[in-house]
Amino acid sequence: MKPFITEENGIYTVHAAKYTLTVDGHKLGVLAANNPFAALDIRCAVPMTNETNDGEIPDAEPRIPTLVSVDTTPGNAVFVWENESSLWKKTYTLRCTYLHFTFHMTLHGHGRVDAVRYFAGDFSDGKQTGSDYEFSEGFTPCISWYDHEDYTFKASVDCHRWSVLMVPPMFCYAFRCEGIGTRLGLGLAAKRGEHNFHCFDYNVTLNTGRSSFWLETDQAGHVTVDGDWEAPHIIGFTGEDQWDILNQYSEYYFVSGIAKSKKTAIPPRFWHGPFLCGWIEQNILGMEQHTAACDLSTEAVYEEMIANSRRFGLNPRAVILDDKWQIHYATDVADPEKFPDLRAFVNRHRAEGLHTLLWFKLWDPEGWDPALCVTADNGEICIDPSQPAFQDLLREVIHRLLSSDEGCYDCDGFKLDYAFCNPIGRGVKSYSGKYGVELLYDMMVDIYNAAKAVKPEALVNCSPCHPYFAHICDQARLHDYEPKNRNCRTDLTMRARLFSAAMPGVLLDTDNAGYNTRRDTMEWMLAQTQVGVPDLYAARSGRGCPLDDADFAAIAQVWDAYNARIDAMYGEYE
Repeated sequence: MKPFITEENGIYTVHAAKYTLTVDGHKLGVLAANNPFAALDIRCAVPMTNETNDGEIPDAEPRIPTLVSVDTTPGNAVFVWENESSLWKKTYTLRCTYLHFTFHMTLHGHGRVDAVRYFAGDFSDGKQTGSDYEFSEGFTPCISWYDHEDYTFKASVDCHRWSVLMVPPMFCYAFRCEGIGTRLGLGLAAKRGEHNFHCFDYNVTLNTGRSSFWLETDQAGHVTVDGDWEAPHIIGFTGEDQWDILNQYSEYYFVSGIAKSKKTAIPPRFWHGPFLCGWIEQNILGMEQHTAACDLSTEAVYEEMIANSRRFGLNPRAVILDDKWQIHYATDVADPEKFPDLRAFVNRHRAEGLHTLLWFKLWDPEGWDPALCVTADNGEICIDPSQPAFQDLLREVIHRLLSSDEGCYDCDGFKLDYAFCNPIGRGVKSYSGKYGVELLYDMMVDIYNAAKAVKPEALVNCSPCHPYFAHICDQARLHDYEPKNRNCRTDLTMRARLFSAAMPGVLLDTDNAGYNTRRDTMEWMLAQTQVGVPDLYAARSGRGCPLDDADFAAIAQVWDAYNARIDAMYGEYE
């Protein structure tokens, strides 16, 4: 058996159980299945934002880092380098275990971090030397707006993804070499409170005939260094496939204590649905009546939808009132012209065994003081969830929506939407100083805690696909399906696997089918119960819905079998 670490002619080799890593000066050679995947230059470029906050000051690092220490114990090896760039003094640390390696950098100095470019090498004369790679393809657990890009990408092209479907996604890549089954995973992990970024990008360049890559975050000046700052870590591991990589990434978050596992408890029966959600119903009626869909979130529309579902033999356990049941998005008072008595609607249907959830829009400042908001670089004005005044409003709103007190609506939970409207840019100035994932996380923690304080059994349905959010997500929704596509079951089943990898055991709201063609819609509607909680977005035939009465009757039979299974499960709990 080889020792965990060996050294020959100044080159160190770590013989781990699932990877091999060589340390040759400032280069890390990463091998999987005895095949080279990458030679990582440990130098990381960390530009600052400039004085006018509209650009960056480059960080050049032509000097080679000095390896100052190597500490080993059985199954562990720690390498430390020191260097100085044009902006910072830097300490680089590599820690290897049998299962994975972690790499991070500590900055010493003063300034606002615009980005962290991992393994970028030297950034002089506006060019980055980057790191060598042997892989031909990458996998990212994030697709762009309505999957116009695939989960896989060629190693020869940049990968920048902005997700509206999984917010945030897991920040992790799985790289594949031609002819080799094993994958190399490189993931980003930040400490609690320090996810002040939106993206984790893959970049590739060609310099003097040599192609190279680096990975990058976008702090955009929202991290201020005044002394020492430890950047988010890179975790490296190998796996059989991309799912093995993602499971290890998620596990790292839980084992390290960054993420909190969701408490195991038997949820209320209605959390398992089936659900009715009226968004497609509203759209169908809107097309027929030449009216905006959001104008049709009315009591009359939902009463008809509930009645139609029962006429088809469907037996839903919860209904989601979608956009826009409220007067203003920020203050969330029921529109009396749409729901003259929302509390009576809720009480009446709960007595029939049907719970009521409310669609809840994040970030939208409608009805709120613009002076207490933030402005993104594209000019959009957004809620600042860290403002104390807004936090007071939020608690007031959630009490009114969920409480059974007089004057409140006594609803049963929320479907949180528009998480992707998180404000972006160097000019965003939140009250707390938080940015990106961290600002979203704080808002969702506030919503979750306030909801549970009012009604512990309230359901919080949302769409983060990252282990950091696992303890504040009762149910993950698979999110919208692009109606121009024709692969609904494949698309949403893929998303279900991603959510399950990020947050093991989370309930899954199977969400909508796009209602484009009968074949594509029914293929998903009849398979939803195999994936998660079934959800029906329309209960009427006509323009915009290709299903007929027989199709709804078929869905009803699937729901009957599902309800019998869930009811039997709850009967065993009693």
